[in-house]
Amino acid sequence: MRKSVPKARKGEHAKKFGKEVHSNLWGPAPVKTKGGWRYYITFIDDYTRMTHLYLLHTKANAFDAYKDFEAWSGNQLEVPICVLHSNRGGEYLGKEFTVHLKLKGTTQKLTVHHTPQHNGVAERHNRTIVKCIRAHLHASGLPKYLWGEAVRHVIWLMNHTLMKAVEGKTPYKAALGMKPDLSGVQEWGEKCWIHVEKGNKLGGRVCEGRWVGVDNESKGARIYWQDTKMVTVKWNVYFNPTSASVDRLEGEDWQFVKMTTDELISTPTPSSPTVPTPPAQSEPTASAPAEDEPEEDEPHAKCTRKPSQHVLNILAGHAVSSSCPSDPVLAPGVQVPPIIEQPHELEGEVITDWMMAVNLIEHAMVAEMSEAEGLEPHSLAEAK
Repeated sequence: MRKSVPKARKGEHAKKFGKEVHSNLWGPAPVKTKGGWRYYITFIDDYTRMTHLYLLHTKANAFDAYKDFEAWSGNQLEVPICVLHSNRGGEYLGKEFTVHLKLKGTTQKLTVHHTPQHNGVAERHNRTIVKCIRAHLHASGLPKYLWGEAVRHVIWLMNHTLMKAVEGKTPYKAALGMKPDLSGVQEWGEKCWIHVEKGNKLGGRVCEGRWVGVDNESKGARIYWQDTKMVTVKWNVYFNPTSASVDRLEGEDWQFVKMTTDELISTPTPSSPTVPTPPAQSEPTASAPAEDEPEEDEPHAKCTRKPSQHVLNILAGHAVSSSCPSDPVLAPGVQVPPIIEQPHELEGEVITDWMMAVNLIEHAMVAEMSEAEGLEPHSLAEAK
């Protein structure tokens, strides 16, 4: 009967550096780096989660990468590798690799085929690393062949920041006993200016580049030059804090205000007539008539349809539609629709003077447009 793989880890963490090391190989990458690398291999210490990464041209270089990591562990920390935990990939099962492990007394711990859960530490690390690589390349807009520089920076950040598996410490401090220095960290792919010695007396002494990480072998910064497509290590690097990430954040701080139709209509304009404020109506009291009584019994609910003096002046051509002196006088000959009085109004319907004025303005606008476009003749001769 096949047993299911438990979701939670079973077993204790290592109590010392080198007691168990997890390893996994990733690749091939769809794009080669400038150095021709297509793979990378990781070695993760189970106790400190300190991660070492090596870029490879082929899978056959995995054994050379392990020997480099083994030499670093023996010389820097004076710790041998007790257990190497990996999958059953051919790069770990080569004859030269297995013979070397036996000579060094290192136990080779292998997983079952098609069961990556048994190598969860390395598999989880690889998944996180690849996601970070994609995020760096996408956010910076740099070419994809710089994924090797991106993965180096990702590993550097993982070793110098807190991790859940290492309580209260970073992998760097847990392994080496020193606090990491993060003072020179910038956003990957950030624009920077580098001091150069070349140039004429009137020209500039700086060149623009892109920051792609901290160099592990020196105190310099790794700079990508877009004109030569090369990566070099420089020291005199300047970052402008006021313009950081402006090219990538352009437009993200815009605020768009969406207005509804009601808000647009209610907004007063200079050409709109002043709307009188209706008088406040008092709340109904206990002695007020019931709601089912006829509307005619309430004199305050009736409305007057008599046009105001201002509307009459507009109809006579002696006034304008608003207080602005630039508004035209109502064109003579405009046919104003007659006001038809209705015997009964709907409940709550109130026709105010400004509504009538707006209707008159609309008819005046139609007349002016018709006259300008020549749609309606003014005389019999013009019609002929």
